[in-house]
Amino acid sequence: MSWDEIRDAIDAKDTGRVMALVSELDTAGRKEVADRLPGRLKEMRDATRWGDLERGFHQPLMLAGAGTIGGAAAVAAWLCRREFDSWWMRSQGPRLRRDLDAVTAHRPAEWRADAGRRIAERIRVTDFSEEALPRWHMAAGLTLSADAAPPAADAFVVMWVSGGADPTALADDPFLDALVPRLFEADGVGAALAFDRSTAAWAGDRGTWADALAELAATGRIARDTLLDGCVRRFLRGGTPHELRWFAQLHELLDPADEEVAARVRDYARLLPSAPSTVADLALRAVRRADGLELVGEPLFEEAAGAVLFRPENKLVRAGLSWADRTARKRDRVDATLRAVTAVFSSDVLDLRERAVKIAVKHAGRASAEAREEVRNAAAGLPGDLRAAISASFGAVDAGTEAAAPGGPPPFVPREMPAPIGSLSDLAGEFDALLRTEHPDGIAVERFLAALVEFAYEDIDAARNAMRPVVTTMPWLANPDVPIGNHHEDNWPLLAVRCLLVPKSTGGLIKALAAFVKGWTRKGGTVFDPQMDRFLALRGREIAAAVGTAPVLLATPTAASGHLDPDVLVGRFERLEAAGAEPGRAELAQAMLRVPREIDPAAAARAKGLTSEAGQAMAAWLAEGPPADPDVRCEILAEPEATLGDRALRLPSRVLSAVAMPGDTDVARLCAFPEEGWRDLGRPTYSSFFARWPGITPSHREIAAAHLVPYQARMTDENWLQGPTMLALAEADGPAGAATGTLLAFTLANRHERHRTDAVDALLALSARGVMPAAETGAAIGRLTAADRIKLGRVVKALGTAADAGAHADVWSTIATALPEVLPAPGGRAPTGLPDLLALGTRTAETLGARGAIPALEAVAGRGGSSRLVKEAARLHRTLTAAT
Repeated sequence: MSWDEIRDAIDAKDTGRVMALVSELDTAGRKEVADRLPGRLKEMRDATRWGDLERGFHQPLMLAGAGTIGGAAAVAAWLCRREFDSWWMRSQGPRLRRDLDAVTAHRPAEWRADAGRRIAERIRVTDFSEEALPRWHMAAGLTLSADAAPPAADAFVVMWVSGGADPTALADDPFLDALVPRLFEADGVGAALAFDRSTAAWAGDRGTWADALAELAATGRIARDTLLDGCVRRFLRGGTPHELRWFAQLHELLDPADEEVAARVRDYARLLPSAPSTVADLALRAVRRADGLELVGEPLFEEAAGAVLFRPENKLVRAGLSWADRTARKRDRVDATLRAVTAVFSSDVLDLRERAVKIAVKHAGRASAEAREEVRNAAAGLPGDLRAAISASFGAVDAGTEAAAPGGPPPFVPREMPAPIGSLSDLAGEFDALLRTEHPDGIAVERFLAALVEFAYEDIDAARNAMRPVVTTMPWLANPDVPIGNHHEDNWPLLAVRCLLVPKSTGGLIKALAAFVKGWTRKGGTVFDPQMDRFLALRGREIAAAVGTAPVLLATPTAASGHLDPDVLVGRFERLEAAGAEPGRAELAQAMLRVPREIDPAAAARAKGLTSEAGQAMAAWLAEGPPADPDVRCEILAEPEATLGDRALRLPSRVLSAVAMPGDTDVARLCAFPEEGWRDLGRPTYSSFFARWPGITPSHREIAAAHLVPYQARMTDENWLQGPTMLALAEADGPAGAATGTLLAFTLANRHERHRTDAVDALLALSARGVMPAAETGAAIGRLTAADRIKLGRVVKALGTAADAGAHADVWSTIATALPEVLPAPGGRAPTGLPDLLALGTRTAETLGARGAIPALEAVAGRGGSSRLVKEAARLHRTLTAAT
């Protein structure tokens, strides 16, 4: 039998025919097929446009290899080749498993077990677990056919719960007894089952894993101790709330009996100091339950209570205080209770601090002399009124030493500019890295392009040879007959490499120039694409056109902020003039805008020797110095309409943002906002270039912020580069006003923690540099909250983090400006999170010693009642009006 017959069956996508032919091969025939398969796979892949196998070829190729390749390791490597990872194979696991069992039936059991183990070790669990299911089915089938123990790889267990097993039929699952204990040991199980309930609800016809295991425990099919001990052990190992969510759900379903809780009470107590809040909550309930059974002695109580009262979660601290208060006399442990509650005397949460003082005062009459002394010592740092309450019950309390003045935010440290790329091999490696990065840093992109332009000018053939190995999986990139595609048009590195490999490719330069200058992206009308994006599209195409024709890029920054050293700029101009090359319009305008606010006179004098038209324009620019900061207007509107000059604008974002930049130069055309002729703008828009906008105008951050605000408004629930954009703004220079403050307010309110974290870092950088627009940010927060445009609770958490990091003064100024805008009138509804904002205001005001009444605050504080809003308002008002 010849290789030709098997090749024809593969080409016909006839899996059954391939399996039949392989089963008839002798030893020599199997070796011939095994030797031929890799070459045939390469031929089939190279024949496709994108380098991917056509649907239907995967299984014939895989099974041909499984039946002919000799060693178990080699077969595992073949079956797990990247070419066989395809979206359509995700549902083929069970069928592939049956076919693989058939085609390897002649192999020894030891071989099949070894192959199954090696395939399991190659499983890579991702967020899209179905991608790994075919490998799991292959490993599971080979393991069962060999009657072997399940593979030890954690990923095998993870995939068992991610689609390998049916939770509605677990009792008969062949892996149940071996893998249930591994659920609590294998990394990744918790993450895989984190959405067990929602997945089951979506599927409709299946129950949850937690329900299934609890039912098996109820019937005795699985020992309850296996599950309970497994959950507790997993909790003790630690992990994120996401990783431990499912184990907590399982623990709740098992509903441990009194004796089961008692047997594990010390382990539950060990969880209280640092477990995620959901786990700590169930652990505290378990310890309190054991205490109700009189199984918690005073040492264990003090350990548990002390741990929970140091927790950051207010809910847990309140529960701990209630427990300590209710059992202090009942269990005859007043001294232990007092020692525990003093931990809350230093809490930043004012109502918890007050409650701890009330509990201490309540039990003062039964305290020993030693406990009374501990309480007095702990009370030294309390505010005057609370310190007085302790003094009245425990004896005079010496006020603590005067607190040192609060430190400021950490100093701003500019990012270091990476060194230029020094070799073609490094250039190729950088290109490969950029292709694998979803949102590459703008500095990394420009660094690569600068090196590509210089290397291509020195030796274009060498540059092409360096790039070709990287683009082997993208043959279309070097094919002049295949268009690059709209989804790649904003990818500067791809455009530039395309022009390197296909020299006559224009990269859409003329179209991009027309779009920037005229606002047109298609004939016959204006499309409201942001002008900064149109500018970047033009510059990207100019850079691509410069590959092989220019010795250097003019506007590549020399600082991570986007600035360009004037002396380096003049030197680049001299190289361009010596080569007879001219920079593009966008490249020249970008170089001008990247000049720092202070220009070395020597560089300006040197520039006078430039002879080209562009060089003389740059010399004039350097001689005159940076342009004056334009007028920037940013307002939050009650209605989605506004008038700007003689123009009536419709503003869906309800934010009017304008930059008055006179003139008809490319720089003026880029900076002025909104453009002439626009009437309907400010719709929420996604741009992959948002984080690069501040680097266009690094000496004028408020210009970039004014352009950004209308597009990023109303996107606080989206994950669209808001955090990196805010960090880039903080790194730029120039005044920071209402536009920067408004954008910061939106970013502090973003739904995604990563963007709020970046916003806090940006606030700290602005504060450290002395340019934090606190009043403008506070006004924006207040107005946006009052208009129900942002969620105040998110903002408060972010501001609290900034205050803890040292930005006390700017955080207080922000809060003080926001309060008059957000405090409700009599009968009005307070926004969610306002009491927390007031509490943070009290904390920062105490830290700073801030004084001065706020009329709107005084009015709310004087309303009376027991609502938290009134209590927190009264606290802050007392702090601001207390005698110094």
